[in-house]
Amino acid sequence: MAEKFDGKHCSECGGDNFSAVHDEWMRRTFFFVEKGQLKMCSSCGAKFLVCQQCGNLYTRVHPALETWEVSLSCPVCNNVNPEVKAWDGTSARP
Repeated sequence: MAEKFDGKHCSECGGDNFSAVHDEWMRRTFFFVEKGQLKMCSSCGAKFLVCQQCGNLYTRVHPALETWEVSLSCPVCNNVNPEVKAWDGTSARP
């Protein structure tokens, strides 16, 4: 497991190989994923939202996501995604 999430390695296993993935459930559930892109770690399957500005990993996304687990800014370029920042911790759409 990576010590600190750096936006380039998987926060769960430290892997550095990712592929673009389409996850309809995540898109329906999290409004900030709907307009974004997801990448999945080839080693462990963890999914991450991609930063729209620099293309690195912004934050991990999973079905039991809690607000304290979400990165408020990209760890590489410090870009702030307003939709991620506005997320109130409820997984379902209003």
